[in-house]
Amino acid sequence: MANLGLGLIGCGWAARNLHMAGYRDSLDLKACCSRTKSKVRNFQKEFGFEEAYTDYRDLLRHPGIDIVAICTPASERLEIIENVAKAQKDIFVEKPLAWERNEAHKLVEICIRYGVKLAVADQYRFFPHVRKAGDIIKEDLLGKPFTGLLETSVFFNYPPYPGQKRGFVIEQVTHNFDVVRSILSKEAIEVYSKIGKAPWRVGKGEIREFWDTTTVTFDDGCVIQFFNSWDCKGKLSLRDPEGRLHIECDRGTLFLNKDDKTPLIVYSEDLGGWFKPDVKPQISKDKLEAYGTGESMRNFIKCIEKGIDHPLSGEEYLKTLEISFAAYESAEKNKPVSL
Repeated sequence: MANLGLGLIGCGWAARNLHMAGYRDSLDLKACCSRTKSKVRNFQKEFGFEEAYTDYRDLLRHPGIDIVAICTPASERLEIIENVAKAQKDIFVEKPLAWERNEAHKLVEICIRYGVKLAVADQYRFFPHVRKAGDIIKEDLLGKPFTGLLETSVFFNYPPYPGQKRGFVIEQVTHNFDVVRSILSKEAIEVYSKIGKAPWRVGKGEIREFWDTTTVTFDDGCVIQFFNSWDCKGKLSLRDPEGRLHIECDRGTLFLNKDDKTPLIVYSEDLGGWFKPDVKPQISKDKLEAYGTGESMRNFIKCIEKGIDHPLSGEEYLKTLEISFAAYESAEKNKPVSL
């Protein structure tokens, strides 16, 4: 089958460093769009798109486009996704799908109504070692998972979203929720969170959160603690995208990123102790996010050809987002929230 045609809306960092770096050779690059004429022309020239537009509605009239990748900020997507769906183009959208629960559900409903496929480019579950970790749990090599910890601590002065009161949990910790969901193949039933920011950020008027500690109970009774912070001064160089995770099981323990050189290692009573699974392909840390985005898109192409849903379809991604929305609700109410 000939390559499907791509239209890309939004030519910023994610479009360049994740999307074009991840899957540019998998699709025919038909058209790109940005509101700034010089920016979109430079993007077109750099990556070889056939056409460049400053109005996404002009892009939708291009006859050769099958998939539209949307890399605009989440706050600008409702109108765009509705018009793309009306134009009968399948949609590959950057995460998070939306900042608020009602809008996220509305976007999924729009795509269902118009009969187009929606996939969310949350690339972490497509990392090779995350997939392998899920296989190990599914194959019962370690027994039943019962508890675990996922920790990410870095210092990152994230660029502000004007007027955006939510940020870190929905923008970054959602990745970690999805990683654990994909490994356990279980759904969350209760969420308890504390969310905040360092005093120095309060002093400069920052309105969004920068740290979070969340306890998630899954439907098989497994309890995972998530601790995530972008306020950890002294950790400027450490940026494990999905953090350091260990999951304790009846007959062993699974470790993701136990150290900087070991993406996956397990301790298994069945296997006689420490065992380092063969993870392929081996991807350097600095290329993981682009690789994961590319794998997500390549999965999307196959799903379109076969007429099936993407592993991270809109409906599937809502299950991950609901953990994030519940985390905010729990922190505001200072009590656990049931899903």
